[in-house]
Amino acid sequence: MKLIDDALIDWDDAFRFKPRKGRVCRLTLTRSKVNPPDATPLRVRGAPAARSRLIRIVRKAPEVMVKVSGGGRGMGRIKAHLDYISRNGDVALENEAGQIIDGRDAVRDLRDEWKFGLYGIPEESHRKEAFNIVLSMPPGTDRKAVTDAARAFAVAEFGNNHQYVFATHHDEAHPHVHLCVKALGVDGTRLNPRKPDLQRWRERFAEALHEHGIDANATPRGMRGSRHRTVKQASRHAAKSPMPQERAARPATPPPQTTRAYGTLARVLARGGAEDRSLAIAITKVVSAMQPPQEGERQGKAPAHPLDTLSKRSKDRDR
Repeated sequence: MKLIDDALIDWDDAFRFKPRKGRVCRLTLTRSKVNPPDATPLRVRGAPAARSRLIRIVRKAPEVMVKVSGGGRGMGRIKAHLDYISRNGDVALENEAGQIIDGRDAVRDLRDEWKFGLYGIPEESHRKEAFNIVLSMPPGTDRKAVTDAARAFAVAEFGNNHQYVFATHHDEAHPHVHLCVKALGVDGTRLNPRKPDLQRWRERFAEALHEHGIDANATPRGMRGSRHRTVKQASRHAAKSPMPQERAARPATPPPQTTRAYGTLARVLARGGAEDRSLAIAITKVVSAMQPPQEGERQGKAPAHPLDTLSKRSKDRDR
């Protein structure tokens, strides 16, 4: 049903970071302009991808974590990071060609290859010469599947243009992979990830996990009704200082646009078949779970939820 497919796409797009306009080319190392290489497209896109994401939200599939944990400004810092993720040679690394780098001498050879090979990396630099990326899943996730998914993710995102190595760590409860990617690509352009790129990386990792039998989701924060924001270092230090007055905590209510987007989608799904109507009812429960307890609920009188009438209407149609 085209109406439902369009509604799913609109709902999905409402929470996405929009790519910057006007970036039709990039400057290479020699200052010549080239078209940026297109990322390998995701296998599932459009309405099917949005529906799949919504179903996983309803059944509370675990969220993937992909973050840029830092970057090496020069070979000295990159070498320190390689020593860290390889545990000084005790943990094997794997590069973009599938070669295994095992042992302290092999890590030292890798450092020399990155430092002197191709364009080279100076010992110290004023900009990031490599990006440190962490891919992680909750405790209990199959560790081999996480490693295999991280390998597929790295090949799809960086394999055509960037050198990289990755290592899997097993010394913590949550399985995670450390990926170190050279910023300067083979074509002379630099890796410069923005929010839309990070969003795609999460979706790419989740898709790779699906292909290895792991149920995982990659939803933007707003789609989950979260208002959490990263606390800046200055604010964190200020919070440790005694304050003359304690601020009242803001209720953990989702942003209005979140409930509005879900409400619109649920109303459209309620016009579809039994499966779509069932999904519409499940959406009302998801949105209700985002809301904090109200005064009426504490007294045993639950206030009417804005989507309750939709849920009742959908149940009546099923009878």
